[in-house]
Amino acid sequence: MESSAFIEAITAGLADDTRVRGLFLGGSLGRGTADAWSDVDFVITAAPQDQADVATAWRALLPSITSIVFWNQMDGERLVINAITADWLRCDVAIQPAHTLLSRAKDRLKPLLDRDSLYATLPDAMPPKAPNPGYVRYVIHEFIRMLGLMPVVVGRSELVTMALGLGMMRDHMAGLMMQSVTDPDPGGILHQSKVLPPADMAVLRALPYPPLEQAALIDANLAIARQFMPRARALAQQLDIPWPDDFEAATRRHLNATLGPDATAW
Repeated sequence: MESSAFIEAITAGLADDTRVRGLFLGGSLGRGTADAWSDVDFVITAAPQDQADVATAWRALLPSITSIVFWNQMDGERLVINAITADWLRCDVAIQPAHTLLSRAKDRLKPLLDRDSLYATLPDAMPPKAPNPGYVRYVIHEFIRMLGLMPVVVGRSELVTMALGLGMMRDHMAGLMMQSVTDPDPGGILHQSKVLPPADMAVLRALPYPPLEQAALIDANLAIARQFMPRARALAQQLDIPWPDDFEAATRRHLNATLGPDATAW
């Protein structure tokens, strides 16, 4: 089923349900940046006492439109339901009180139903996103900590665990890069190449994907560290975050004593 027909059917199916105070397209469709691979993200505004009933109505509506092969529901003030159709159209809905939509902007939503004229009260756009000092501090310390764990997995010959840790190191690298993205709503990781600058994507692509061999895995950790550390230092200086000099120095001594001087080549 084409997403446009699916959206029309959802809108028609909720048109007479007055518990649904608003129905909006979010995600890439709401931003106007969708491509052939985009999912369909809906936002429904409803009174807190109506959210559970709206969720029940939603779970009855979708199978009446097309076959659903996957459901997942996460409850909370913002109730989220994920669904996948038999032809693998991905659909997410967030059912939330109207006031929670005030953190959004017109350029990230498309109104389909708007009984309370909420869309008109939203700003045209949100201000640029600034780096999060708390996250930056966390990721710097966590990255150094993970470097210091190399002797543990090497000593235990846990090469699979070391490979899994390498994936986490890559995630920390990408997460640090994302701190320089000023888009207030950059979207998910499935279109990372549209969000990060080409130079950053080139760095990520150039990082090694090693075999399950000890020397190759150690070299890969150090290759990521050589990219991560200068960027992290620059961002820490920009945000006036004290660099953990003692922690880094202790980690270098630890690696030098256990794996040799080559393990501190970052």
